[in-house]
Amino acid sequence: MKIALSTLLAITALFSSTTAEVNTPFTVNTPFTVNKNPVDVTLFVMSRCPDAIKCEGVFSRVFQAENLPPVDPLLSYIGSIDRTSVSTSDVHTNPASGFRNSTTTTTTTTVTCKHGPLECAGNTQQLCFKKYFSDHSVWVRFVVTMNSLQSRRIGEPEYAREVGEKIVGGTVDKETESLLDKVDECSRGQEGFELLVDSVQHTIDHGVGTSCTVFIDNKKRCVVDGGVWRECPEGSSVADFVRSIKEAALQLTTTLMKSCLFRRKSW
Repeated sequence: MKIALSTLLAITALFSSTTAEVNTPFTVNTPFTVNKNPVDVTLFVMSRCPDAIKCEGVFSRVFQAENLPPVDPLLSYIGSIDRTSVSTSDVHTNPASGFRNSTTTTTTTTVTCKHGPLECAGNTQQLCFKKYFSDHSVWVRFVVTMNSLQSRRIGEPEYAREVGEKIVGGTVDKETESLLDKVDECSRGQEGFELLVDSVQHTIDHGVGTSCTVFIDNKKRCVVDGGVWRECPEGSSVADFVRSIKEAALQLTTTLMKSCLFRRKSW
């Protein structure tokens, strides 16, 4: 789903300075414990985009696959950023030193989301939840539950809180309650806006404009556009993505082993 800038709505903020068993033909016996570095898996998405919802559902199953190497999942949000700087000058009179001119520059940063302010809010809520519940087995469930319960409510503060409480489950202790409160504060404040700006800038830096675009080990792997998997030469099933992650982990291990051998030869 491409961003059409002419249809975008903006929100503005001001800066003050199913566990799944997957059988795969992957047969290499190299133990993945050799390499403790996780494989980067990035989904470039928009929180209210149907293609993102489809993509996130598939990868929630990928991340639960048996014998999956360590992964570092990331949602990177698609949008646009506009920064406008305005400078104002003031002239002050001092009897001792005469005239003194001072200039103040104020920068207004605007993040624009295709599906409107609610999508920007939904993006921010998901980023904030990940910040305070950083275990991906938790925050991925938060995102997928948002999608599956009432996706039309994504972006509503009350809905985000309802989903958060559902994910942590049962009676919430004081520590967890405090973390949920921090998520709420983050989502409606400067902290969350800065997370959103950084995420959208990350997407821009990678040249991605289609939700959902999948990167594995920092390489473009697949795209969901208009409900259809495209540009997926290695397949688009759960098993296909698991295989790609295992291959990336093996490559990381091989690179690490070569580096260690090189160092030993240098001694």
